[in-house]
Amino acid sequence: MNGKHKALRAIARFFHTIRYGYEGHEGYRKSTDLFKMIPCVEDLKNGGLLDPHTTSFLDLGCADGRVNLMMSYFVRNSIGIEIDEEILKEFEPRRAALNRFLKDQKLQPIPETVHLFSGDSLKPQTHEKMKQVSGVPLQEVDLFYTYIILHDLFGEMIAEKAKKGALYLVYGFSQILPSYEGMEILIPDVGSQGIATLYKKT
Repeated sequence: MNGKHKALRAIARFFHTIRYGYEGHEGYRKSTDLFKMIPCVEDLKNGGLLDPHTTSFLDLGCADGRVNLMMSYFVRNSIGIEIDEEILKEFEPRRAALNRFLKDQKLQPIPETVHLFSGDSLKPQTHEKMKQVSGVPLQEVDLFYTYIILHDLFGEMIAEKAKKGALYLVYGFSQILPSYEGMEILIPDVGSQGIATLYKKT
């Protein structure tokens, strides 16, 4: 098990106790299962779809940035947009706590490639803000990501505004996979977890 894989497992363990679902007073939130995300990331890496020197990754609803933290080991830019500013405030203290946890485990700290900010992922003014904050315009994003919420609207936006060949990873599907105009399914079951599908803009 290499250093990066050990770090991913540690990140998944760290966030495993901070999960959100439909039940409870914070039921409006759902969080990606990072243990299931690990094989997805490795599948993308092994398929040559992630490059730490060139790939720009964008989580369209990043919440506390947990997926961005994991992806930062494999991409040049790990960018996240979150519409709820209160949720986004959780990011910095959790990143600090996670880095302490990784240090205790003698593992590689989180790379300095994560850029998170608040905004509506569907709005042009947010895309302009993203360019100012991260230096990456929407048209240069290589890999988009979302938990299934608003996946259809995001799919339309990517088909309209992203560059040809841009990838769109949607987490939360089971057996029925939607189609998006102007996009094709590249990998129906990323990581063989029965949870994520990868699309490509044609």
